[in-house]
Amino acid sequence: MNKILLLSILIASNHIWAADVKEKKRRDYIEEVIVTAQKRAESAQDVPLSVSVMSADRMQASAIKSFEDVALASPNTDINMTPGYVQVGMRGLNSPINDGMEQSVGFYVDGIYYGKLAFLQDAFLDLSRVELLKGPQGTLFGKNTVAGAINVSSVNPVHEWQAATTLTTGNFSDQEVSATVNAPLIDDKLALRIAATAHTKDGYVYNSQRRVDEKQVDKKGIRSKLLLDANDELNFVLTLYRSEARDNGQGWEPFVLQDDAATVHSLFDADLEDSFDYVGHSNSDNYSASDSTVVNLDTNWTFGEKLLTIIASHAEMDESLYLDADTGPAPIADWDRQTQYNQQMLEIRFTSAPGKIEYILGAFGFRSDNHLDGDLRMLPEPAVSGMLLNALSSALAEQLGPVTGPLGNIIDPLLYSATTDSLHQIFQQDTSTLAVFSQLSWNISDHLTAIAGLRASTESKSVNLVQDYEQTGILLQSAFGVTEYKLREERKESNVAPKLSLKYGWDDKMIYASYSEGFKAGGYNPLARTADESVFDQETAKAYELGYKLTAFDGALTANAAAFHTQFSDMQIQAFIGNGFIVSNAAQATTEGLEFDLNYQPWRGTMIYASAGYTNPVFDEYPDGPCPAGSQTETCDLTGRQLPRAPKYSANLGFHTALPLIENKLALVLGADYSWRDDIYFDLDLDPVDSQTAYSLVNLHLGLVDPQERWHFIVHIKNLEDKLIRQFTADLPIFEGSHMGFVMPPRMISAEFNVSL
Repeated sequence: MNKILLLSILIASNHIWAADVKEKKRRDYIEEVIVTAQKRAESAQDVPLSVSVMSADRMQASAIKSFEDVALASPNTDINMTPGYVQVGMRGLNSPINDGMEQSVGFYVDGIYYGKLAFLQDAFLDLSRVELLKGPQGTLFGKNTVAGAINVSSVNPVHEWQAATTLTTGNFSDQEVSATVNAPLIDDKLALRIAATAHTKDGYVYNSQRRVDEKQVDKKGIRSKLLLDANDELNFVLTLYRSEARDNGQGWEPFVLQDDAATVHSLFDADLEDSFDYVGHSNSDNYSASDSTVVNLDTNWTFGEKLLTIIASHAEMDESLYLDADTGPAPIADWDRQTQYNQQMLEIRFTSAPGKIEYILGAFGFRSDNHLDGDLRMLPEPAVSGMLLNALSSALAEQLGPVTGPLGNIIDPLLYSATTDSLHQIFQQDTSTLAVFSQLSWNISDHLTAIAGLRASTESKSVNLVQDYEQTGILLQSAFGVTEYKLREERKESNVAPKLSLKYGWDDKMIYASYSEGFKAGGYNPLARTADESVFDQETAKAYELGYKLTAFDGALTANAAAFHTQFSDMQIQAFIGNGFIVSNAAQATTEGLEFDLNYQPWRGTMIYASAGYTNPVFDEYPDGPCPAGSQTETCDLTGRQLPRAPKYSANLGFHTALPLIENKLALVLGADYSWRDDIYFDLDLDPVDSQTAYSLVNLHLGLVDPQERWHFIVHIKNLEDKLIRQFTADLPIFEGSHMGFVMPPRMISAEFNVSL
């Protein structure tokens, strides 16, 4: 019913607007989308790769205020930003949730590469566009782009006065204030732009044990940009960015409880239930906090039509995370993690002038320091440890029995005399990367261009990884399989990533074919249970892509399609097996599929967009994969099976339009977005219990605007049908066969008022 209503509104609004503008020109509102997907400013329709662009106008019209929203609007893209569980994927390949593992999708803001995905949690502030580059980007963007890259651009200062403020309020006590000021300090020489935001919202999962609402939002961010135009050839942009984010829990809910789990946890919560209903039961004070600071200097020096670019940056983030490791009401296990991360980056690029031969030459240097202190504590409340041990005895019997055997008479007294135990973890990893890269474009004719690129990289890592018990460690070994060990090691690896591409353009059409390679560095697993599980090697990808791009109706319509085939070798695998994370280079995999997107402006003030994706990511070879809980074998052959968090089909459809009410003074805006995702598995063992069936979401937007863009008032309704959608599920720790998870937000309603000067 809702879909029919949306279609009726769209058709009616277009007919009304068509009558009003039939004598008006179309060109006065068409804007070419400029991207930097190839490290130079060019039209998105001229770039021979699959790139989805979210402009500032599109993000404002559709209330896209986070990278999770971006993912829902772009097929073959998956982003989860729950604190402690940040995960990004494209075309079927997702980044593992692990501080020691590099991401599969590179993240860049204003040319800065971020080596930690937690930076995605920063404020979504004053952005001009978000580019999603799909497929390996190893030549121009470098390591950790085997699946793609997210390339974000914030708004730069200009030499004129500008000011804007936006107030937002909504259900769940949603309150947000954002403001932007652009000030010319010295005519045509010096300009300053400051953007700031503060956003708070109550959580939508009620924790019956702690009597708080989890999944809250509490973010603040400020970005200052200073532009110095030293002369006509030389300019500098100095950026200072600071952000903080706070959260009070991931919103875990048990949805399958076997008898042992129900018996133990029900001792501490008589109302415990095993279903998704926005009610959690964890007893510990879950929280997360992150504070980040970024300083960046972007220098651009032109020589005629040539350009020298130098980007120098420093970024740091402090994180605190406290988790109820058993996610239930019983005080069985807690995990405390403190992280200090900092990085420095320097990139130098020389870009040639347009011509028969065009090229980019560059060098890249990067170093990072990642220090993690962790504390995994069993029975954190000594006063109730005896009662818990009695309740847990049957649950631990199967795990302890094979280990203790005839020593049970000796170990049992030790076990029951231990009121608490803790595993202290120290993880210190230093990373250094050096690379040189180039890309050459040969315009063979007015229609045909050949492109070749190459990147040579070398990377060094050193690690100090220590795990120590506070007492005997017997409880920790039985419940989580963790052991004491020390690892001091260094590793060095290198890679050469080539790219070849051919594009042919005619009459606002283009067809292209490309071959590219990417790589993801190896490293060390801070969640390893034993020293043998702590090391993993480099992963590589080889990709083939065939694409078509069309621009029609004087630029009012763009339609793009791409077919891709990517092969992954030595794939880095992380499996959560209920009591730990296993990391290894265990698999070969292939992902192949299709992507399509369309943007159409039929009339002034109206935009229609549609996109769809098909991807088939499968393991080509994975004979020793993890098994679902309760399996009779230790390993399962996953060869030919689907990768996790990878829907085969995904689609997005939407529109927004403005209907004039008072000529040049007032207009009514209408908009709607529809997104659909196919079935997915959440974890590597492909347990059908840990999955989400196909689902769709509908968002609506309605408001009043000033056609001169001086103000607007818009009401947004997200998840109109109030659907309960699983966002992530996994095995419940300690209790085999039980499961936990958290869900996407329910219906969210917000009202946004903006004034611009």
